[in-house]
Amino acid sequence: MRARYGCVCFAVPKKLIQHLADRSGDEGHKQMLQAQITQSAAMRGTRASKTVAGVATNAGAKPLQRSVFDAAGQTFLPGKLLRDEDDPAGRDKDANEAYDNLGIALQFFSSVMGRNSVDNKGMRVDASVHYGFHFANAMWTGEQMVVGDGDGRAVKNLSGSLGILAHEFCHGVSQHLVPGGLGVVQVAGMPPALKGEAGALNESFSDVFASMIKQWHAGQDVKAADWLLGEDIFTPREGRAVRSLKEPGNTKLTWREDDQIRDYRQYKATDDAHRGSGIPNYAFYTAAAELEGKSWETLGQVWLKGFDQLRARSTFLDAAHATLNVAATLHGKGSGTHNAVKAGWKKVNVLA
Repeated sequence: MRARYGCVCFAVPKKLIQHLADRSGDEGHKQMLQAQITQSAAMRGTRASKTVAGVATNAGAKPLQRSVFDAAGQTFLPGKLLRDEDDPAGRDKDANEAYDNLGIALQFFSSVMGRNSVDNKGMRVDASVHYGFHFANAMWTGEQMVVGDGDGRAVKNLSGSLGILAHEFCHGVSQHLVPGGLGVVQVAGMPPALKGEAGALNESFSDVFASMIKQWHAGQDVKAADWLLGEDIFTPREGRAVRSLKEPGNTKLTWREDDQIRDYRQYKATDDAHRGSGIPNYAFYTAAAELEGKSWETLGQVWLKGFDQLRARSTFLDAAHATLNVAATLHGKGSGTHNAVKAGWKKVNVLA
């Protein structure tokens, strides 16, 4: 049985899709993006109804276990199998890129974090490419990865973006770390969504680990890394990236209406999860910059084991204490790692 989990998690925030729709000079294109926003909300409700009963986990015997399917522009999942584990590359470029990027994420968690797939039990990870009609997003459904082709104007290359696919993969990891889903709120008559500080922590977990995966794959240290996510999915006129961990909310690095915050004193309980995730993102970046070197070598385990201690309604302060406790256990109280983690949470004013 899989962990009960009701939230479909998207890489590109609703606000960004709405921003692209508002900027579109083509009424047909605008209506298409608006329809995707509505469809995405409906998918959350559909996903919730399927998860209550639970489904069987697809366990794989191999260290890496991936399957990539072709949704062929439809919304029926998973679609036609295009490439299974150990199959040679086929003709579909998006399928090959999704296969490769999922392999990088699986290998990172296996070799660096010591975790066997998203559930730590060898679950096979499925991905469906070519989802929907010009679907400008990627998502983790609670069971698998889904990747659209982009809207044909502003968003492209979703399958080829390691940061985007790793972000969604990591939603699968956090799903199995925290029973019930970190920040997943279900209100009668409404689709489940990520809410509050716990929801922001959920999004941040995916941002932080996706950034580490990118850096690990590129062999980059803290100073060489760009700390951007989704820097490779926009056409030039629409923006540079979806988010920045180094400078949350800096529209010169991301997109013109990016409203991420990095100071807890600016946080409101009604803030969107993507907006609030800038706070723990910046705490992690600050800790990594303080330590220098390679972020995954010390902070990776601190963040993974720290978030493993969280519960569905945990707060930023809970996350600060959990990561500090793990840093003290692994490296010693007052160690460089412990002090760096403390400095990170102080920088964002979660700790006094």
